[in-house]
Amino acid sequence: MWDPDTPAADQLRDWCRLAAGVGLVHAVFDAGVARQDLEWSEIEPWTRSRAVTVAVLRGSPGPGPLDVALCCDLVCLRPGVELDWGPGAPPPGVLWALGRAGRAALARGLLDASPIGAEEALRLGLAQRLLDRETRLPIGDDASLTALTTARDVLRGATPARSALELASFRLLFASGEPGEGAAAFLGRRPPRFDAPGGRGE
Repeated sequence: MWDPDTPAADQLRDWCRLAAGVGLVHAVFDAGVARQDLEWSEIEPWTRSRAVTVAVLRGSPGPGPLDVALCCDLVCLRPGVELDWGPGAPPPGVLWALGRAGRAALARGLLDASPIGAEEALRLGLAQRLLDRETRLPIGDDASLTALTTARDVLRGATPARSALELASFRLLFASGEPGEGAAAFLGRRPPRFDAPGGRGE
């Protein structure tokens, strides 16, 4: 279970060590208490763990734990959970998850910073399962290592890999100027119209 009182970077390093072997790691997240920002260099090893990582969100974690949760191989949500990273551009792990989920999820995350409810997260592909309060996690601890390893490879091979450099460059582009207008112009295939002082465009 994610401990909001432990520094995020230290806790994630411990979790990466836990996931260094083949197997299954259940990561449980409750509501966030305080923002715990993480750099992509700290998150990336979690996305490459040997274990199959499964997140269960019982509450709505803030930035930091939300990055870690959405970078798991499978994401399960309990009722009432919202994905909320606050105002501004998505943090690096959320951005990676949006890109993994596809164009619709990426557009939603970049153009609209409002919280994403559980049902919408399922539709966008940010989560794979909505569990009611009583339903147990569908993957048991007794699953075979061969099945888990195969599942891990299938899950991670289903989408193109994105390098840390690509993610950092992409995030930098949207952090400069006006990210909403830049994203809208890109998705609308038109020149951007920046109104902010010092912005570039028409």
